[in-house]
Amino acid sequence: MSEQQKQPNIINCFQQYKQGIQNAFKILEEVDFEMPEEEVKQKVQKQIEDQKQPIEPKFISQADVKRALENFDKLICQLQLVTPLYSDPKYLNFESNDRTKRQTQMKHQQMWDQIKLQQKDRFARFQDQEIVESILELDSQLKEDYEYNFQFSSGSQKKTIQIKYHDVLKLNPPNYLNDGIINFYLKFIEFELLDESLRSKTYIFNTYFVEKLCPFDKLQTIQQNDNHRINELFKQSYEHIKRWVKEDLTEKEYLLFPINLPEHWSLLIAHKQSKSFQDSVIIYLDSFGIIDQKLVTIIKMYLHKMQCDKIQSDVNYNDSPIKQIPAYQLLVPRQVNYVDCGAFLLEYAESFLSNPNYLLSDFESPEGIYKLKLFPRTLVNKKRLLMKQLLIELVELGKEQALVNYKQRRQEIIESCYTNEDEYDKIDQDLFKEFLSQKNSISVNSEQQRSMLLDFYMNPQQNYYEQ
Repeated sequence: MSEQQKQPNIINCFQQYKQGIQNAFKILEEVDFEMPEEEVKQKVQKQIEDQKQPIEPKFISQADVKRALENFDKLICQLQLVTPLYSDPKYLNFESNDRTKRQTQMKHQQMWDQIKLQQKDRFARFQDQEIVESILELDSQLKEDYEYNFQFSSGSQKKTIQIKYHDVLKLNPPNYLNDGIINFYLKFIEFELLDESLRSKTYIFNTYFVEKLCPFDKLQTIQQNDNHRINELFKQSYEHIKRWVKEDLTEKEYLLFPINLPEHWSLLIAHKQSKSFQDSVIIYLDSFGIIDQKLVTIIKMYLHKMQCDKIQSDVNYNDSPIKQIPAYQLLVPRQVNYVDCGAFLLEYAESFLSNPNYLLSDFESPEGIYKLKLFPRTLVNKKRLLMKQLLIELVELGKEQALVNYKQRRQEIIESCYTNEDEYDKIDQDLFKEFLSQKNSISVNSEQQRSMLLDFYMNPQQNYYEQ
């Protein structure tokens, strides 16, 4: 056997990971529902009457959990629940004997809860323990009646985002950041960290917008290229959100869409390069290296609809130049635990708006896809700490001093990492060349090479944050 044959075949490994996903969740199709819904209700009601804690009906057994965990090491970035591939029937298929949608959802959640419980150490594996302790120590400065009201203007309206004690506790690892924290911080970036010139060109949507525009439970039932159903879904959804935004978004240059998938956050940015959305570009930033083209399509439809309403046009989306605007997934810093996607979303937004040209320059070239130095990993590792300090000081010291302290702390972290290459995500170019040679792809074009680079990039074996 030649040395080349002995070398690990990354493509085969990648396919094995996908097979692991199928195996891990195939067991859920075999689960029998032993308890009818009416019997469940009666049992829960009896427990309430007996002043006992109601027990949710179990649809999974310990054997189910054990089999799932045996395949867990082969799952790429928890594809079973947190990424757009959740909508791909190749990975999940629950069409067997499910009596109700709720039962299906309960199976998902129960399996996920069991995995999280038994994989607790892995969830915090890449957290610096000193940082974690610093975050938790701040709890002593919090009172249970904590409340902060962040006020800002949206068009002619005054709006308020209220943060309470339970929201601040979401900043403690290994919790996921909730909508309250995400929405507060995105608007804090927009109205407190941007200068007036950039703020006038920027609009950041709240987390509920894309959720309403692209209902995930409906989107996951649509095939990738089923444009007719995607269009019908958009028409229905648009009616729910068309009056949400009071500002004229056709005058904005940067539109930031936070995307809330099941247990995962990502960010889509639309950059309008001229007076028309047809001269736009979309970049999709996901800390697991995933992109969902159906989401991108619906965002394009939204841009098209805004443009038509502005100029009172009835041009069909399929005939619009906006349909052809490019969408790019750039290579940006990746997360390595299972809970920091919200922190990555916020740092993507803040780092992008600190220097938009870094992400938006040269991304069409083979080299331009590399945006791994968007921020150092220490900055995102300390994101929870920075935000918790900020929220405490907003109440204790007032907005002006809290803002000064926040900017100073963040800048000190960035400056301390400038000369440390190990602080930045990277790709081993020699291994990528090996990957290309194994694909027999010496003469691929730039678009094919970009696609293969993305496949290589999302392979967890090549994530140097883990080493």
